[in-house]
Amino acid sequence: MKANITPSIAQKSGLLVIVTLFAAISVSGLAPLTIEHQLTATPGPVKSVVYESVSAKTTAKSVLLNWNTVSEFNNSHFEVERSADMINFKTVALVLDGFATEGTGKRYAYKEDIAVVKNGQVAYYRLKQFDAYGNISYSPVVKVK
Repeated sequence: MKANITPSIAQKSGLLVIVTLFAAISVSGLAPLTIEHQLTATPGPVKSVVYESVSAKTTAKSVLLNWNTVSEFNNSHFEVERSADMINFKTVALVLDGFATEGTGKRYAYKEDIAVVKNGQVAYYRLKQFDAYGNISYSPVVKVK
């Protein structure tokens, strides 16, 4: 007898699912059919960082990017990305100071030379956040001139 079973998604990796079905062997009796399936599902994306604010400003010598989080859960790290056109972003810094487990809010800052916005040029910044499972999320984009 052939059984076609699709296991449900598990929230923990390494979960062993055992399904017991009864298949009709004859009109008068049922026989158990047991199927085992090892699931190795990675938990789906959970919002691991909740931003309170993301801002950027210029001083006489620098561009300052500041961001505050309300909460963090399984936050691995941030990449600071910059773009001149809001389409093509490139990583300009790596911030490894996130909460690996669970934590309340935190303040972060990144400082870059003012030359990136000289002569009235515009720069756009965003944060690329990585959680402990490799999932990625992005902050809102902020603009400096």
